[in-house]
Amino acid sequence: MKMRKRIMLLALFLVFMLTACGKGSGTIRMGTGEAEGMYYEYSQNLSELLKEDFTFDLKTTAGSAANLRLLQKGFLDAAIVQSDTLEQAEQGTGIFAETDVWTDRSYSAVAGLYTETLQLVVRKDSDITCVEDLVGKTVSLGEEESGVRWNAETLLKLAGLEERDIVQKHMTSPEAAQALKSGTIDAFFFMAGAPTPVIRQLAEEYEIRIISLKEEEIRAFLVWSKQGFRECTIPAGTYTGQTEEIRTVGVRAVLVVANDMSGSEVKKLTEELFEHADLLNRNLITDTALTPETAVEGVPIPFHKGAAEYLGENGVEVPVEKSGKGGFVFGGQDEEGGAR
Repeated sequence: MKMRKRIMLLALFLVFMLTACGKGSGTIRMGTGEAEGMYYEYSQNLSELLKEDFTFDLKTTAGSAANLRLLQKGFLDAAIVQSDTLEQAEQGTGIFAETDVWTDRSYSAVAGLYTETLQLVVRKDSDITCVEDLVGKTVSLGEEESGVRWNAETLLKLAGLEERDIVQKHMTSPEAAQALKSGTIDAFFFMAGAPTPVIRQLAEEYEIRIISLKEEEIRAFLVWSKQGFRECTIPAGTYTGQTEEIRTVGVRAVLVVANDMSGSEVKKLTEELFEHADLLNRNLITDTALTPETAVEGVPIPFHKGAAEYLGENGVEVPVEKSGKGGFVFGGQDEEGGAR
C-alpha cells in the first residue's frame, strides 16, 4: 500500500513537472502603460497569443520612463518603451537629464514592434488649427513619467512657444479625453500607434480633429531630436470623422526585457513574437510587416542574448552586452565574444 502511494505521488509529480515545462519558466511581469493605451492593448494580445508558453502579469504604469525605472529596480521583467526614451536613459538626457546614467543597465532589447505617432487632439469646433494656436489654451501633455510629455514639450519649443504660453496639465489619456469632451481642456497630446484605442473610442462618441504638423515643424523636430524619429502619415479614415490624412512624427515602440531573464526563455519569446507578428500588428496603419530586419531599426540599446541568438539565426546581427564585462559584441559570435 505504501509503495502504491509512493508511485502515485511520483506520477503526480511528473505530471506537474511536464505541465510546468509546457507553460514556460514563470510569470512575466509586463509594464504596459495605461489601461486604455496601445501598449496595454498590444500586451493583452501578446499575452493571449503566447499563453501556451508564457504567463503574463500585465502591470499598468505611467508610460515609457516609468517602465524603465521599474525595470531598472527589478519590479518588472518586460515592458514596451519608446526608443527615444531608451536613448535618453542611456545618455542621461531629456526626461532623464537629472538622473545618473545607469552604467549597470539591467534591461536590454528584444525587438522594435511598431511606430508610435505623436497625435494632437482637439474638439471639432475648436479654433485650434496648428501648434501655435495653443497659446493661451489649456493642454494636457501626458503623464509626468511618460514619453509623450517630453515629445510634446519639444514640439512646443520648436514651434516657438514657452512654458508660460499654455496652461499645462498632466493627465492620463482617458482623463484627457473626458476633459476634452467636458471643455476642461482645449487639447491633448498622445504618443501611440494608430489607431490609438482611447482616441478611436473618443472619435466614435464625440466629434474631434487631429492636428497636422507643418512641414517646418516636422523638419525641425527630426533635426533636433536625433533619436530615431521619422515623418509619419495617419491615413484619412483611420478615425471616425477623419476626412484628411494627418502629417506628424513617429518613433519606434521597443519591447525590452530584464537582463536576468534566461537566454532560452527570451529566445522563445522572440520566436513567438515573430510567428504571431501578422496578428499583433494587423490593426496598425503606420508600419509594414514586422520582420527581423525591421525589428532592429531605431533600437538604441544592445539586445538580450536570447533575442540576438534568434535574430542571428535569421540573418540579422545585433549588438549584445557582454555579461558582467561591459561593452558589447554582435549576435552570432562565439563564446569568447560573449554573445552566446
